Amino acid sequence: MHTLGVIGGGNMARAIIEGAIRREVLKPESIIVAEIDEARLSEMAALGCAVTRHAGDVVDSEQIMLAIKPQVLAEVAEAIAPLPESKPVISIMAGRHSGTIRTALGELARVVRVMPNTPCQIGAGMSVIALGAGAQPGDEVLAERLFSAIGRCLTMDESHMHSVTAVSGSGPAYLFLLAEAMEQAADQLGLPRRDGRTLVAQTLLGAARLLNESDRTAAQLRQAVTSPGGTTAAALEVMFEGELPQIVAEALLAARRRGEELDTD
Repeated sequence: MHTLGVIGGGNMARAIIEGAIRREVLKPESIIVAEIDEARLSEMAALGCAVTRHAGDVVDSEQIMLAIKPQVLAEVAEAIAPLPESKPVISIMAGRHSGTIRTALGELARVVRVMPNTPCQIGAGMSVIALGAGAQPGDEVLAERLFSAIGRCLTMDESHMHSVTAVSGSGPAYLFLLAEAMEQAADQLGLPRRDGRTLVAQTLLGAARLLNESDRTAAQLRQAVTSPGGTTAAALEVMFEGELPQIVAEALLAARRRGEELDTD
């Protein structure tokens, strides 16, 4: 019997499995992956995992992970439900409440929800875990080990998951948009394109590390670099006039609303 049966072999699944193997959370032979894409299947086989094209083949694993898009839950459920025995089911789907997942898979599913983000692919992810419908204390242990191997991990109540999705799940895209805008502005300022990209990427990396490793808040760090009447103050004045903080708040609210809608689609 395999320890973990993964349904879906996309980028996030690969990041999770590679991290688990690299950090010796699981041995590759203890993992089976179900995926219909032949190229992805070959990649998983190259890692040493057992592979299959049929989702039903993973049902006998000690735990199951749903590394799929929310829109294909019904299709997967047709292949594996109802589960023949009680076991944890780890879901990384955005927007699908644990109750919805348990209804699809049967009452023996003990659902543990996880919301990771794309920096998991380089071991710098942010993941949040929540015990969901049918889950028992301790069902989260493997999930915590898996996601701690590819970044930081927090445990929260499931009621926060739509907000978590808006903040950290979708969050990398917001930073990428800022980087894109800064690169375009650097080009307009006459900087060589390659150098502009380096300036932007390293600046954002350094600022993120400073925020992560400092005891000061984001507001305090911003104030420390903003001299009255200086260049930074001039730039921030434009951003505040454009109501950037309000735009960000409205964007995150929109992301949370869409997450809520996904569970009713």
